[in-house]
Amino acid sequence: ILGGADASAPPSRFRGTKMKTARMRTTWRWAGVAAALALAACASQLKMAIQAAQRPGTDFSRYADYAWKTPSMRAPAWPATDDRAALDWQLRGLVDQQMARRGYALVGNDGADLLIGYRIERREVDLTDSFSDYAQYRAAGGEASPGEAWVQGYEQGTLYIELSDARSGELVWYGSASAVVNPKLREKRLPVAVERIFERLPPPPRGRPGVTSARDP
Repeated sequence: ILGGADASAPPSRFRGTKMKTARMRTTWRWAGVAAALALAACASQLKMAIQAAQRPGTDFSRYADYAWKTPSMRAPAWPATDDRAALDWQLRGLVDQQMARRGYALVGNDGADLLIGYRIERREVDLTDSFSDYAQYRAAGGEASPGEAWVQGYEQGTLYIELSDARSGELVWYGSASAVVNPKLREKRLPVAVERIFERLPPPPRGRPGVTSARDP
């Protein structure tokens, strides 16, 4: 009657229904995961990796002021004429603000104790096909779907801020912030990144007896 088919196997229409149901469950499961990750990402868009280190033996009590080592993109003006100039303008303002809060004065290049510079690097990162890696990617500002992120990977950007001794030219301190590149989040993330970087910069010990500038003999 069954034409030689295994009598224990369900009719093909039932097998198709089960497969369709399984696919729907998988789709809904993915949708639920994506929704949860989206909510988590909204709550942690400012997540970034912060690092900082100083040259061993550096005496920051000898430093009182600084000047910019990195040349300005354009003469200070607003609004900036292009995105790169706007980023340079914004970043310099944020750095000057943080240096002032820590007691360092901005002076001309000829009389500075410290020279400060910055650079931005980007690199391509491959994403493994795991939920934990994708969750970290979304928490760091990524917006691509799981399939797109796993196939194409993503771009990570790192901001480096470096302080050098003006006399010797030696690097005495650096700080960095890394996150997934997302132009939509730059206005929010850049002030936070600079603030977190400078939280690790030793302030000059103002007001302590015997403290001198690096220019003093």
